[in-house]
Amino acid sequence: MTGLVVSAGPSRMVVVRTEQRLARMVGYARAACASFVLIPLFGWSDLRHASIAVVIAVAALAEAAWFAWRAWHRVGRLSQRLVLADVAFCVALMAVGSRAAWPHERNRIMTELVPFSLVSSAGVGIAVGLGSAGVLLVVALMATWSIAVLPDVTLKLGSDLLGFALWYVVAILIAGELRRLSTATADAQDDAAAASARAAQQELEAESAFQREITHREVHDYLLPIVDHVAGGGALSAALVREARRGSARARRLIMDPRGLEPRVPHDGHTPTPALAHPSAAVGTATPAGSVPVLDGETSTEAMMSAVVDTFTDEGLALVPFLGVTGEPPEPVREALVAATREALRNVLRHAGPVDEVSLFVEGDAETMLVVVRDRGVGFDQATVRPGGGLAGSYRALERHGGHVTVTARPGRGVKVTMRWPAHADDHPTPSTSTTPSTLTAPDVLIPPPASDGELP
Repeated sequence: MTGLVVSAGPSRMVVVRTEQRLARMVGYARAACASFVLIPLFGWSDLRHASIAVVIAVAALAEAAWFAWRAWHRVGRLSQRLVLADVAFCVALMAVGSRAAWPHERNRIMTELVPFSLVSSAGVGIAVGLGSAGVLLVVALMATWSIAVLPDVTLKLGSDLLGFALWYVVAILIAGELRRLSTATADAQDDAAAASARAAQQELEAESAFQREITHREVHDYLLPIVDHVAGGGALSAALVREARRGSARARRLIMDPRGLEPRVPHDGHTPTPALAHPSAAVGTATPAGSVPVLDGETSTEAMMSAVVDTFTDEGLALVPFLGVTGEPPEPVREALVAATREALRNVLRHAGPVDEVSLFVEGDAETMLVVVRDRGVGFDQATVRPGGGLAGSYRALERHGGHVTVTARPGRGVKVTMRWPAHADDHPTPSTSTTPSTLTAPDVLIPPPASDGELP
């Protein structure tokens, strides 16, 4: 391998930069060790051929400058051609430079050629690596120095030869560690990028699913019932007109921005506290006087539930409601409860068959809410009936906001739908002071607070 592709990806650039740093390390060493070839000139009088010492000093400095410049500007792995040229130069340097000293003093006076040549062993270790080619190049350097110092063979020759081998091995080890580290870093960056892409895709899919849920809920809960009523030849009523007006406004908000149908939180982070007023209750409701907060005209829980009562009463449902709301839950919970209640009553119209009466119990405050819809129609077998659009839409929307819906049904005994918010609020909400517990258990109230969601009274 003579180099790496320059156009590597962002993560692979870590590997490229590592190779570039390894090449520069060899260049630094070559430039620094070039100064050793000047030392024999200080023993001018001891040299046999001083001119040779001068020539090799100049040549070594020039070669070091050229090598360092090439290594510094190298992009990617240290060039094997550059290393081969350096090895050839060091072989010539040792063979010729040793002749500047007397034969019996070559190993002592010209030993400064060794540090310069050791850098070539390191270059072989980094550029060529461990293999027959690298070993042969290092052996060539060692053999050249062994021959160059003849006949001045001393114990020092052994340390010089060991130096060639050690520089080669250490360079291989250092390069291997740095390369493994850079590869692991690049792999980690690739994994992080892939994870980020997956997270972005999942977020996009979740957002798309969320938008579909909003659209399904708005069409199913607010627009489709009105269209079905008109298409079925139903008579227009004030309640139907109100529902149509409300559905039209929500449809426009949906077209402009689906997020506009989600809760809007003021800058202080709290749900607006509504003023207290008493709206006109629907016929047949038990409303604690002077205790129901009204948010914005017809947007309080009790007002919205009253509109639902009017709508289904106009459609012919024998509805007996009880509305006792003393505080307002968050807006998304309020809308989800109303939508789920509308869906439960719509299912009564469609599937319950002829029923004498349908009971609607709504009670709660800003902390807890309980809604129960009970009919005594034909019922169904829960083991064989699969949830329809309402069960998968409106009820799930309430659960997404922390609530829980329980449907209990038996063939011939009707259906009871119990909606709680929050889901863990198993206890019935405490009514206001004007609605005592004895009122809730009086004989004229058809839906006492259920002891168990799994039982049909």
